Amino acid sequence: MVQKPHPNPPDSQACRLPRRVFLSSACAVSGLLVSEANLTVLQDGDPELDSLTPEDRIALALMHFKTGLHCSQSVFGAYSEDFGIESKLARRLSAGLAGGSTAGGECGAVGAAYLILGLRYGRDTAAHGDTRREEELWDRISQFITEFKNRHGSLNCRELLGVDVFTKQGREEALQKSLFTSRCPNYIRDAILILESLA
Repeated sequence: MVQKPHPNPPDSQACRLPRRVFLSSACAVSGLLVSEANLTVLQDGDPELDSLTPEDRIALALMHFKTGLHCSQSVFGAYSEDFGIESKLARRLSAGLAGGSTAGGECGAVGAAYLILGLRYGRDTAAHGDTRREEELWDRISQFITEFKNRHGSLNCRELLGVDVFTKQGREEALQKSLFTSRCPNYIRDAILILESLA
């Protein structure tokens, strides 16, 4: 069983929670307050399970992020069930991408997007030098990189946040300036929007 919002929620803005999202108490998602009062039960087999909108995925990813998961885990978790990857395994697979893979490299949301594109378009057989077999994947990764840079100026976690979160000083500064809550949700949102535009 899966829960979804009531068609006429008490507040005027609907916030759909797809798939296996269970709320035992009020929970803030994407700035909206969603409670059991405005959720109804969605049975397995309902076609809405397989028709997630970009807004659905963003709401799900931001909910994960607000519970303390990393950006990489949050983005990957919004797609993992599409590929039959159980949520706990998805979190473990994407954990090492957080904060630029612990080295201040590419943003974890970006790294998660690469994983998702690989699952969508990657090959599971050897190409043996035939680059045509990889062009669809490479083209979409290139488009993703270009668009993310256009929106944010960089792919690099250290540059996006302005601090190195894997140093004590950098993490303290990020927390003091609320960088995780003020900036990271934008990177999560845009990673998903760009992924959806490439589908």
